[in-house]
Amino acid sequence: MAAAGGERGEAAPREEGMAGAGEEGDGEENILYDLLVNTEWPPETEVQPRGNRKHGASFIITRAITGPALFLLRYIWYSPAKFSLPTGLVRLVSKQINWHLVLASNGKLLAVVQDQCVEIRSAKDDFGSIVGKCQVPKDPNPQWRRVAWSHDCTLLAYAESTGTVRVFDLMGSELLVISPTASFPGDLSYAIAGLIFLEYKASAQWSAELLVVNYRGELRSYLVSVGTNQSFQESHSFSFSSHYAHGITTVIYHPGHRLLLVGGCETDEDGVSKANGCGISAWRVLSGSPHYKQVTSYEDDIRIAQRRGLLKIMNIRFYSRRGTEQDGVFKMNLSPDGALLAAIHFSGKLTIWSIPSLRQQGEWDQTDQPGYDEINPDWRLSSEKRKKIKDKESYYPLIDVNWWADNSVILARCSGALTVSSVKTLRNLLGKSCEWFESSPQVTSAHDGGFLSLECEIKLVPKRLRLESRSGDEDEGEDDSDSDDETSAKDRYFSYVKQGLYFVTEMERFAPPRKRPRTITKNFRLVSLRSTTPEELYQRKIDNEEYGEALSLAQAYGLDSDLVYQRQWRKSAVNVASIQDYLSKIKKRAWVLHECLERVPENVDAAKKLLQYGLKGTDLEALAAIGKGQDGGRFILPGEVDIEIPYEDFLSPDEEMDTRKENEAKKHQELLLSVNFSKLTLEQKELCRSRLKLLTYLDRLETYEEILGGPHAAEQHYDGEFFKRFRNQNIVLSARTYARESNVRALEILFTFHGSALLPHRQAILSNFPETTSPHEYAFLLPEACYKQGTLKILPWNEQKHREEDWCEKAECRMIVEPTLQDEGEFLYETQPELLKYRTTNLSVDLVTDWYLSRAQEIEKYAMQVDCALSLVRLGMERNIPGLQVLCDNLITLETIVYETDGDRTLTLKELVEMKDIEKLRVLMNNSSDEKYVKNVYQWMIPFLHRCENQSPGLANSLFKDYLVTLAKEDLTLPLKIFQNSKPACQQKIIPDQDQLMITALECIYSCERDDQLALCYDILECLPQRGYGPETDKTNTIHDEVDELEQILSVSELLEKHGLQKPVSFVKDTKDNAEEARKLMIRLTRHTGRKQPSVSEAYWKELLQDMLDMQQKVYTCLLSDTCYEIFAESLLCSSSIDNIHLAGQMMHCSIWSVDLPSSSKGKPQYRVSYAKSIELVLAAGREYFNSSTSLTDSCMDLARCCLQLIVDCPSAIQEELDLIRALGYLEEFGVKILPLQVRLCSDRLSFIKDCLAQLSTNYKQSAKLLGLANLLRVAGGDQMERKGQVLILLVEQALSFQDYKAASMHCQELMATGYSKSWEVCSQLGQSEGYHDLGMRQELMAFALTHCPPSAIEALLAVSSSLQTQILYQAVNYQFLPSEGGENINISGPSSLISKDTEDETNVSSSQSADLLYWTTSKTMKVLSNTTMTTKAMLHAVSDGQWWKRPLTYLRPLHGQDVLKSGPGENATVEKQGCHPFYESLIADPYVAESEISYGMYQNNSLESFAEALLRTEKLTETKSEEKDLLPTTEGMGIRIFTLVCTMYSKYRRICGWVVDANKCFEKQLHSALSLQLASYYYSLQIYTRLAPCFKDKCHPLYRADPKELIQMVTKHVTQYGCTDWPEEIATLINQLHYYNERLLDFTQAQILQGLGKGVDVQRFTADGQYKRETILGLAETLEENVYKIAVSLAQRYSVPLWEVYMTHLEFLFTDSGLSTLEIQERAQTLGLFETLKTNPETLHEHMVKYVYPSIEGRDHQRLLYYFTLLENCGCSEVVKHAVKPETHIRLLKKFKAVAPGLNYKKLTDENENPLETLEPILTSQNILSISKLAPKIPKKDGSTLSPSSIYAVWLQKLFWNGDHHLIKKISETTDEWLHAYDTCSKYLDRLDPDDIVTFIDEITFSSKAVTKV
Repeated sequence: MAAAGGERGEAAPREEGMAGAGEEGDGEENILYDLLVNTEWPPETEVQPRGNRKHGASFIITRAITGPALFLLRYIWYSPAKFSLPTGLVRLVSKQINWHLVLASNGKLLAVVQDQCVEIRSAKDDFGSIVGKCQVPKDPNPQWRRVAWSHDCTLLAYAESTGTVRVFDLMGSELLVISPTASFPGDLSYAIAGLIFLEYKASAQWSAELLVVNYRGELRSYLVSVGTNQSFQESHSFSFSSHYAHGITTVIYHPGHRLLLVGGCETDEDGVSKANGCGISAWRVLSGSPHYKQVTSYEDDIRIAQRRGLLKIMNIRFYSRRGTEQDGVFKMNLSPDGALLAAIHFSGKLTIWSIPSLRQQGEWDQTDQPGYDEINPDWRLSSEKRKKIKDKESYYPLIDVNWWADNSVILARCSGALTVSSVKTLRNLLGKSCEWFESSPQVTSAHDGGFLSLECEIKLVPKRLRLESRSGDEDEGEDDSDSDDETSAKDRYFSYVKQGLYFVTEMERFAPPRKRPRTITKNFRLVSLRSTTPEELYQRKIDNEEYGEALSLAQAYGLDSDLVYQRQWRKSAVNVASIQDYLSKIKKRAWVLHECLERVPENVDAAKKLLQYGLKGTDLEALAAIGKGQDGGRFILPGEVDIEIPYEDFLSPDEEMDTRKENEAKKHQELLLSVNFSKLTLEQKELCRSRLKLLTYLDRLETYEEILGGPHAAEQHYDGEFFKRFRNQNIVLSARTYARESNVRALEILFTFHGSALLPHRQAILSNFPETTSPHEYAFLLPEACYKQGTLKILPWNEQKHREEDWCEKAECRMIVEPTLQDEGEFLYETQPELLKYRTTNLSVDLVTDWYLSRAQEIEKYAMQVDCALSLVRLGMERNIPGLQVLCDNLITLETIVYETDGDRTLTLKELVEMKDIEKLRVLMNNSSDEKYVKNVYQWMIPFLHRCENQSPGLANSLFKDYLVTLAKEDLTLPLKIFQNSKPACQQKIIPDQDQLMITALECIYSCERDDQLALCYDILECLPQRGYGPETDKTNTIHDEVDELEQILSVSELLEKHGLQKPVSFVKDTKDNAEEARKLMIRLTRHTGRKQPSVSEAYWKELLQDMLDMQQKVYTCLLSDTCYEIFAESLLCSSSIDNIHLAGQMMHCSIWSVDLPSSSKGKPQYRVSYAKSIELVLAAGREYFNSSTSLTDSCMDLARCCLQLIVDCPSAIQEELDLIRALGYLEEFGVKILPLQVRLCSDRLSFIKDCLAQLSTNYKQSAKLLGLANLLRVAGGDQMERKGQVLILLVEQALSFQDYKAASMHCQELMATGYSKSWEVCSQLGQSEGYHDLGMRQELMAFALTHCPPSAIEALLAVSSSLQTQILYQAVNYQFLPSEGGENINISGPSSLISKDTEDETNVSSSQSADLLYWTTSKTMKVLSNTTMTTKAMLHAVSDGQWWKRPLTYLRPLHGQDVLKSGPGENATVEKQGCHPFYESLIADPYVAESEISYGMYQNNSLESFAEALLRTEKLTETKSEEKDLLPTTEGMGIRIFTLVCTMYSKYRRICGWVVDANKCFEKQLHSALSLQLASYYYSLQIYTRLAPCFKDKCHPLYRADPKELIQMVTKHVTQYGCTDWPEEIATLINQLHYYNERLLDFTQAQILQGLGKGVDVQRFTADGQYKRETILGLAETLEENVYKIAVSLAQRYSVPLWEVYMTHLEFLFTDSGLSTLEIQERAQTLGLFETLKTNPETLHEHMVKYVYPSIEGRDHQRLLYYFTLLENCGCSEVVKHAVKPETHIRLLKKFKAVAPGLNYKKLTDENENPLETLEPILTSQNILSISKLAPKIPKKDGSTLSPSSIYAVWLQKLFWNGDHHLIKKISETTDEWLHAYDTCSKYLDRLDPDDIVTFIDEITFSSKAVTKV
């Protein structure tokens, strides 16, 4: 094939011929076609061995010799195994290429059989890619392989040359392998001649039927199954050998007629049909045996029967001696409609047959075929292929045939010639000549207007490459096959002879030379030939860059030739030639202008030429032509418009040129006047715009040339990509870019040539220079001012133009073409709006000044480069810009600090400006070293001061002084250097003014705060001028006086330093007039001396005294000398030295009578401190020593005594201090360890007496010593009586605590004797002491206590006094019982058994025997009282009841009458009022006084009380002190029974059961009160205790002194703890009674509590009704009152109401009715710990919360809902929640909704019966839509699914469209524009909607009723 490129096409002349030919005589049209290479495989390299030529003379000789042998073998000798293939078949098959090509019947799939694989390709991409690959073994005879597609194109069958068949699927998987029944290696007769798939419908088990026919004529049918059961089965077999004795050559199947068309060798038998004679027969496919039957006519059958003979039957073959080769059918193919059959024969003959009749329709021998002998023109050009021409006859035959259409066939020859020929005339429809391929191509049938061809290009590897690869081989034979062609005929003849001889003799001498194997490469290509339209072919030619052919097509078919030139233009570089050759030939104006505007050449000249060419086509001529409609869209150049130039004779060239220019100008003006710019058409406007753009580009190009350095430099450095950006870029942006790149030259050029656009933004552009760029680099760009006519003005910039103004740039045209110009500089001010004020074309001086200031500050701020900022300011000043001096000074200062002083490099100008001048000066000098300080002062400080002075005169001196003073505060070293360089002797003084020098020096010295700079102060003093030196001013003398004062002050400072008390000079100056400070200084001086170690001598002290007096005389004149002496003496006293104390004594008057002693030296009296001051000093020193002592034995205590003893007359103050020292000794004796200072500081000195008493229990007996200690301590100050009383009270209390009643009585009597009223309490304590038996004394003590006690204690003391009186009466009663005993045995206790005998039955005593009864009663009472005194008292004391007199009273009452006993319960039956004696009626609120007591009718003084009167008084006394209102009724009831029960406790145990019953009856009859129930519990507790632990033996047991409450608790706990014990019956009875009354008491108490709450509780019902009790307790839990809640919890625990229900009730109350906030509920629930109990039953908790709590929560209360669900989650309710949304999800949703949608009704949102989208719609806004849409997958819908983000966006967008939004659409739309704006806003969110939601949204805003009414 001629071309190997990607695409191939026909030559232009052939196509021209086709176009001119039209239709030929046969009525068939020529085919306009195109060749495409679909696929080209990688080249394959193959090495071929080389031997003798097959078709040369040697071959003839070989055939001649071997002929007889082959004759015997093939034609005479009968052999069934050996089969001879037709020679023509073998020849043509061997000429085929190794690969095969088979197209599926539907044209969609292609199988390419390669050496070791079969590629399956699809038509989807023009068979470019592989969809499946079948691996096959390498075949030794690849041309003999065969491939076939199944009828449904799902299976591919592949047959090897050995006869093996493999079946593959479309993916290349091998499904089946069918081996041949018989095969012999090297015998190609077993190769497959036909491979055919038949559709099989007889059984669903098999997919298809496969017919395999070999060249022997043996047919085998296989049933094939694929899929799950991959298998095959032989169906039947058949043989065509009976009809084709020499075998068959090809077979095809006709599906329409179910015919097998078989081809074989021709026969010369007579009488056969034409088809059979040519070797073609048709066989009907039968469903059963014999399966195939030849289709013949009746005549054919008769002729066949007649020809059969014996030889036919024996199958003996005789050799035909005909000299010609037998012909036969090589290939056959059916037409697309199945009506015709095309067959090619071994001889090259072509025949056409009709089907099914097999009647011949045409026959062309090889020589009759047009163009059969044409040779590929390329063969003549290649020496390698030139040899083929010599054997060209072998390339004439047809090698392949197929159908283009029903009436045209595709013919391929061995030479590679391919034609599409008419079946009628064989005229080539492709043109005048054939299409050339490589040798022996394979072709497929046509599909979709084209067919495929497979060709193989074979190339010989060049000799040089072969030599390199085989350098080691032997160099034998010839190097190239072409050498055979170049030898002479003689040589060839001898060569053939030698070959024949070698074949016969096999002698080496005749052996031909061995040739080296050839190395070839094979290139396989898949090429498609397709019919096409002229347009398609034209475009393809252009794409293939076949421009000449394309132009020919355009000319032949009238196509647009612009496309060719456009492609050539775009493919070529832009230059003058390409413009002339291509661009100038393009007619479309719009395209040309587009290229001129958009394309950027790679060199500057081409760019300029292109723009100029564009300008030529946009001049006035084109504008006028467009206006007249003469352009036709063409690109019109000026030359195309005629310009009439009159012919002038004898004009020189210059004159002719001038004339032409004048005429052109004239014509130009005429054209300009002819154009009405106000009525330009759109095309004209577009032309003008293009011209404007071209002019702009041309200007930018010239500017770019200037930037690059001129035309010459531009040629070298031109960058097309940069210029493309530069020319389209905003010129202001370009200028800013150059500024940012610091390209000063470029920016200057832009300002010069584009000043109109840039100069208004000049300052803004200059502000874009990098702050790090030095302003000197762009100094010439900076604004400059100069004086014009006395006025300072800004110099304008010198602008230039590249060219004159064009006609389209004038205002009349520009206003029409571009009415609104874009503001190119607007972007400059978007980020820096502060630069907007500099935007002007006429800069003012003030504006420039402001720019210089702000820009310099920006440079310093952003770059921190002070030098750049300073350079800019200095450049501005050089350019006469005013107002920059202050900033310049600040920048100089900053520059000095940053670059010279090594200061803070981060210091900014802003910080510096905000500093005060003094701070600047400090920063300036901070880092100066001491060595270079003076130098730096001259270099840094003085220039700075000069700058300050220039700004503000007089400021320098004050700054300098302040700076030095500040330095002096810390150190005088640096100020000293200043002063040393300002001495009068110095030539260059830092401080030239002497007065200023002295003032500054004085201030520095006094400002110094250090105390170690005295030497420096003297050095500074030496630097000051002497009085009288230099010029004097008015204040010079005053300053000298101050200097003299400084000398005195320095001398005092020196004295202080001498004694080790260093002070700053300023301290001396500040305190010289302050007497108090001066005194403190003297004290510190003397104290400091006194603390020195070792102690100083007396001489030193005297020297110190003298220095103190000097200081006082020189400076501290505010102090008196007496003060100095006093301070000195005080310091001596406090020096902790006894010698110094004695020395101080010599300097003081130590008694009131002492006088001053004369001085030993001068005769005048020695000064001594006055007596009063001496006492003060001594006391102060003594106290100081005392306070610093640790104990009495401390040495400081001795010093204190020494000091105090200096005063010989010992005044009171001295004595008090000495007593305090003595008191320390007493305290140590008593064992009290305490610091002396604590003794002094203690305000309550009595506490020390208490401490003494506490140290030892017997210390209270040392009363005299304790009283003495109290005197020394000055207890109670100077009040002796108070002191004694306080001490005695302590003694009495201590004595009482140890029951020493004697000592207590003695001290109490002493207290009563002194009348110390505060002792009433201890007297009452002693009077109440039961252990003190002196009742009379006790009564006295109580009387004293009652006299002096406060009113609040009277009542209690009266009760005690009444009790004492009762005891006295008791003695009197006892005395009357047993007068003989006289009360001596009153306090003797009887035996533990109270009654030794059984009490006699009282019922036996007759009531009439009153005397006996009285006697019996009296004796009985006396006996009980005499024998049980101690026990009864203990019992009465234990129950707090002194009613021992009641029992005798029962015997007395009958004697006095029965009236008193008749009173029943009365008005105080409930014991609710307090009863009292009438005497105390006025003291008690609402008392109860019995009627029998209110009788004072008469008074009789009986000196001796009768027994009855004693008892009566006892009763009244008891009644008075009782808390009850009336005891008389109780006396009849409760009191008597209690006493009876008490008495019976001491009886024998044998009547216990009966007593228990009686006691129970007694208690049951009593009114139930706390007292009666407690008494019952106490009684049974006593009974149980005495039975479990008997206690009455010989004395009173402590049991009866125990607290009743503790006893009840102890016994109850014991019997409860051992409840399972087998108690005795009597104890068990008592235990039951005890439990019973305990329970009753508890119930009573609880009832009282409930009643006291005032909650309306029915106590009786509460006790009786269990349900009421439970509801009451739960109702009480619904409260916020802590006491009520605790009572509810207590009741629940008491009555076994589950705490879970109480807590749940309380929690429900908190949520529903408490009124608390959510935070308060949370805190209260946490405090009460409700959830630890509630979460034990999460299921019930969830049920209660859902049923009672959740309905009460408002849906918008997100905080309450969040806590509700958090509670459920924390209590483990998630598992029991059956709703789709779990509490955890609720919590997440609520947290988010709480933040983004506080108004959302969350309950409605999660309600299963509500539409969540309707709930969300009111709260959706642009601010929360994104957040809420993210929550959509967690929000449930009615059907159980969840929302989608799209649905939420859909709802919101509808709301947004109709109602607007505060941020996006501020108001509801009304007008059409507003609705459009609303839709545009909504459309931005449509990408977040699903398609359904988009449709819903569009329907809502377009087809809804709302849309109709609103939009």
